[in-house]
Amino acid sequence: MKQNRKRRAGAAFIEAALTHGLYCSIVFSIFDYGFVMYMHQAVANRVSAAARYGSLNPTDTTGIQNCVLYNQSTGSGAGIFGITSSNVTATRVGSGTIADRVVVTVTGFHYALIAPGMSGNAKPITVTAPVEAN
Repeated sequence: MKQNRKRRAGAAFIEAALTHGLYCSIVFSIFDYGFVMYMHQAVANRVSAAARYGSLNPTDTTGIQNCVLYNQSTGSGAGIFGITSSNVTATRVGSGTIADRVVVTVTGFHYALIAPGMSGNAKPITVTAPVEAN
């Protein structure tokens, strides 16, 4: 009888360990998903602000890039979430026509997750804004 109790206790310990691992994986995955969504939205807001800046200053491509990186038209160093100027492209399409636009794109920015082995690169974020006539 005593030996049977020891086996049950050992089985309960193994079941608890497996359940705890599954529970932690689910909790960390939910946290990671929320953090990735936050990062994406923060970068998308910066790209949108840079496109608005570019619609008023279409020839200042460096200032447009800086708006994405530093949330202002000047700055230096790594930007938000480690994004660099090589990750940001600002182009003007249709200059001098009615379809004059500024296109701002962020590509290849990396996000790290808590769950091991699940990190990756985000999809490109692109915003297009019409150029305001002066």
